[in-house]
Amino acid sequence: PAATLSGVRFAGLVAAVVFASWVPVLVGTTTRAAAGWVVAVAIAAGIAWLLRRLSLTVLVGGFVLSSALVPSGLVTESTHYMPVAVTGGALALRLALVARRDGLPRVPVMPIAVSVGLYLAWAAVTTVTSIDRRTSLVYLVGLVAVCGLAFWLVPASLTTAPDRDRLLAALGALGVAVAVSVYAVSMFGGFVLFGRTVGFYREVALTVGGATTALHFGYSSGAYITPLEPSVLMAVGVLALLGWSSTRSGRDRIGGWLAIAFMAPAILLTLDRSAQLAVIAGAGAFTVLAYATKARPGAALPVCVFFAVVFLLVFVNALGAVAVTSGCTANCSTSNPQDTIRGGTGLSGREFLWKASIEAVKHRPVFGYGAGNNVPAIAPYLGQDAVRAGYSLGGLTSHSTWFRTAVELGIPGLALLLAVLLAVAWLFLRRFSGTGERPDATLIALAAIVAGLVPAMTFETFLLGGVTFSSLVLTVAAGLLVPPEGRRIAKGMLPG
Repeated sequence: PAATLSGVRFAGLVAAVVFASWVPVLVGTTTRAAAGWVVAVAIAAGIAWLLRRLSLTVLVGGFVLSSALVPSGLVTESTHYMPVAVTGGALALRLALVARRDGLPRVPVMPIAVSVGLYLAWAAVTTVTSIDRRTSLVYLVGLVAVCGLAFWLVPASLTTAPDRDRLLAALGALGVAVAVSVYAVSMFGGFVLFGRTVGFYREVALTVGGATTALHFGYSSGAYITPLEPSVLMAVGVLALLGWSSTRSGRDRIGGWLAIAFMAPAILLTLDRSAQLAVIAGAGAFTVLAYATKARPGAALPVCVFFAVVFLLVFVNALGAVAVTSGCTANCSTSNPQDTIRGGTGLSGREFLWKASIEAVKHRPVFGYGAGNNVPAIAPYLGQDAVRAGYSLGGLTSHSTWFRTAVELGIPGLALLLAVLLAVAWLFLRRFSGTGERPDATLIALAAIVAGLVPAMTFETFLLGGVTFSSLVLTVAAGLLVPPEGRRIAKGMLPG
C-alpha cells in the first residue's frame, strides 16, 4: 500500500486524521468532557479500522501533528489531551492488530532499552512519592505510552527513507500552517473560540541600537496561548524541510526553500529567541552532518547564518522591540508604553524561576515533587526579587527542561534524562564510523531537529515523553535515530 500512496493522498489522509482528532474537543467543549472522551475512543477505533490497509506512516504523521493542538488555543483545559489520545490510541490499536498477527518487534538496542527503561521506572517511583499522585499518575501513563511508541514501535514501523521523508514533509506543512496563523494574528489580532480570545498579540515597534523606529508590527503567537509553541513548531518545520528539500530538484526543491523563507519572518514575529537558537543549532548540525556523509546541505548554511546574525544583533541590542501601546487583545498583561520586550541579554525573568527551582530541588533532591508538579513545587520559592524587577511569575514553570526534570523527578531523573540523550547521540554517531548503512538526509534532518531542541531545552520547558508538540517530536525524532540492530522487524509492521 505504501508504494501506491501518493504524496497528495498522504497529505490529505494525515490532515483528515488530525481534524478527526479535534472533533472530541468540539464535543467535550459544547457538552461535557466525558462525552468528548467517549467520542475520542470511538474515533480512535474507527481510524485504526479505516486505515488498516494503509502505511503506518499515516498514523504516525497524524500522531505527531495532532500534538500541536495540545498547547494551542483550539482546545480547552479539560479537552487538551483528546487529540493525542485519539491519534495515539488509533496507532496503538493498529500496532496491536499487527502484533497479534505477526508478533512484536524486539526491544530496542541495549543502551536505549536500559536508559529509557530506568527513566520510566524512576518516574514511577517519583509518582509514589509525589506531592500530587493523581497528576503524576496521568503524566506517568503518558510518559510510558509516548516512550513506548517513540523508542520501540514507531522506529520498527518507519524503517525506510520514504517513510521518514513523508514525516518530514508533514512537519514542514504543519510549520507553514502555523506561520499562516502567526501572520493572521499579527495583522488582525486574536480571534474568539469557545468563548475566549485566542492568540497572543501586542503592537510593538522595532528598535535599532536602542532607538525606537517608526516600523510597527504585531508581536504574535498565532493560534497559541504563548509564542513558545508556534515558534518552536516552525523551527522544527524549517529543519524538517531542510532534509526534505535537500534530496529534491527543480520545483520541489524551490518549493521547499520558499516554505522555509515563508516561515522565517513568522518565527521572528514571535520574538522567541529559543526558536532562533534551535534553528541555528539544528541547521548548523545539518550542515556538518551533510558534509560528513557527502550529502547536499541545501539551504542549511544560509538558514543558519541568517538566524545567527539576527540572534547576535538582538543579543547585543542592535535590534530589539518595545511596546507602543498598553493594550493587548489576549493572553498578555497591560504595562507601560515603551516597555522593552526584546533586545539585550535579559532572560525575561528566567533567572528568578531558575533560582526558585534550585531552592525546590534542595528540599527534595532525590525523589523530586512528581511529574507534572513543576509549578506548585517552585511557587513557594518565588521571592519578592522578581516583583521588584517588574515580573509577575506566578503560575509559570521553571522555563528550563533541565531544572524542570530535576524538580519533578529529582537529580536521579535528570541524570537518566541525560543518559537517554547521550545514548541516542552515541548510537547515531556510531553509524559514521561503522561499516553499516550511513545516515541519509532524512536521518540527518531528524538529528538536526534533536540537536536544535536540546539547546532550546535550557530556556524552555519540555518533557521527554510528553504529549505537547515540542516534547513529543523530540522523543519521536530521538527514537528514529537509533539504529535498528537487535530488532526483529515484524513483516506486517512494515509499510507495504
